[in-house]
Amino acid sequence: MDFFKGVTGFYFALGVLGSALALEAIMPWRSGVKISPARWVRNASMSFYGFILLGLVPFLSAYSGARVAETQGFGVFNLFSAPFWMAAATAVVVFDLVAYSVHRSLHKWYFLWRTHRTHHGDAHIDATTSLRFHPFETLIRAIIDLPVVFLLGLPEEAIVVNFVVLALVNPLTHTNIALAPAVERVVSRVFVTPHIHRLHHSAAPQHLDTNFGTIFSLWDRLCGTFTPSGRLDKDEIFGIEGPEAITPDSFANLALDPFRKPDHAAIPRPVPGDARDTRRP
Repeated sequence: MDFFKGVTGFYFALGVLGSALALEAIMPWRSGVKISPARWVRNASMSFYGFILLGLVPFLSAYSGARVAETQGFGVFNLFSAPFWMAAATAVVVFDLVAYSVHRSLHKWYFLWRTHRTHHGDAHIDATTSLRFHPFETLIRAIIDLPVVFLLGLPEEAIVVNFVVLALVNPLTHTNIALAPAVERVVSRVFVTPHIHRLHHSAAPQHLDTNFGTIFSLWDRLCGTFTPSGRLDKDEIFGIEGPEAITPDSFANLALDPFRKPDHAAIPRPVPGDARDTRRP
């Protein structure tokens, strides 16, 4: 597990990203997409500054929280002895369920959507899109994950396992590749595939609010937010259209995106004098 900690963990994630980019260059789902190194750098910069933000408040990281929980004896796994595989499996499943819930909230509440909109603003979905998360969203997710760490008392190594799984899954589900139809049908029953998540990045409103899962598609199926990958069109339009579109797609606009409040929003937002959320025309 020591291999995945610190700088080596960063190199591992970088290696996975590079492998995903190479894979989609060899067998792309949508061919003819122009490679833009500048776009790759802009997408990567969002994660980079997210790491810096968490670096300034390291006690918010799940790994640091696990260390404190173990030292203080907090949480379920610090109250009784359990095999490591159980703690690791629990970390992956529970954090994925939390991520599903957070993801739905990011789409439901407009003040949260403004941090998540940066991710959806990418008009070309590839492995680098998995890096395009605004630092504010990274901070929100870290704050929500921390109580889960204390409640469960997960060991540090289980947090590392969850990091490794996410480092593998996130680039893969954003990669511009497609599984064979027969494989897609079987795998998508339990796991999120590139096609399933690609549909979530569609500019079409009926697809935008579906397929929130990160690792498991089961949460969407159980909660009624699943859309079959077969509904994805070859000429599907991705990103955000209309006033909320990030134009131009520059670093400055990505960084300042949460502060924009266009008149017409893709996500429900409160109407003055009305406690309910409605969609603007």
